[in-house]
Amino acid sequence: MASASLDKRDLTSQKIGIIAGQGDLPLKLARSLKSKGVAFHFLLVANEADEIAFADYSYDVIPIAKVGRFLKALKQSNCTAVTLAGPVSRPNFKNLIPDMEGAKLIAKIGGALSKGDDGLLSAVTDYIEGKGFQIIGAHELEGNLTASSGVLGTIQPTASHRQDIEKGAEICREIGRLDIGQAVVIRDGYILAVEAAEGTKNLIRRAGEFAWQEPAGLLVKLPKPGQNLKADMPTVGLETLAQIKAANLSGLVVEAEKTLILDKGAFIKQADELGLFIYAVEPLDND
Repeated sequence: MASASLDKRDLTSQKIGIIAGQGDLPLKLARSLKSKGVAFHFLLVANEADEIAFADYSYDVIPIAKVGRFLKALKQSNCTAVTLAGPVSRPNFKNLIPDMEGAKLIAKIGGALSKGDDGLLSAVTDYIEGKGFQIIGAHELEGNLTASSGVLGTIQPTASHRQDIEKGAEICREIGRLDIGQAVVIRDGYILAVEAAEGTKNLIRRAGEFAWQEPAGLLVKLPKPGQNLKADMPTVGLETLAQIKAANLSGLVVEAEKTLILDKGAFIKQADELGLFIYAVEPLDND
């Protein structure tokens, strides 16, 4: 998978509908697209995106189950392509009140729910594509969001760290293949914590409960094999670094070209200041 952004001419010929969830990514994309002269319109997922933060942009606020309203807003705003930006909490389908299109989608994704979050997101993007909209990954809109392989910053992993990187990546990809999670914490060859339903933030907090006098262990966070990166790409940022430092870990491992790094320049600078190494392993060609 190429990490380069789409050709500017391809982007300026259409209008992008940004389905916005939590975090800073939607606004970062907006600033980047605006600088390139690319038209866009926000569709804020109700109770997920902070409406106040989008006051300077055109947007609609739509509950996640009102799929018909998403499609209508895309058409009314003349969007021809769609990108998903920012995480969205997995909904409790028992409490949803869908519209007609939402009911169709929920019926369609019934089987996808058993395949985990990526199966759910793939079903959603497939449904939108089936309505005639092109799906574009956030990393395709802004290639500078990902990193090339190797060390990022000035802090170098030790020989011991490199052994943990290799083993941690192997274990991480295996739990990803089993759709358990996409992150592990490893120290001196021992897997200390495996991500499951609690998410990466709580995984790091749990690993931090080990009593270490000096920084030890590292977080490996990789996409699952075959993960739908247009809908759901692993993301790290300044908050991730703060969590890693608080847990007394020594570094972070991601996959090159397949991990979104928010504020990459500030991210690398902060890692150096905190004494954390950042290493991007070679991407697997399995998309």
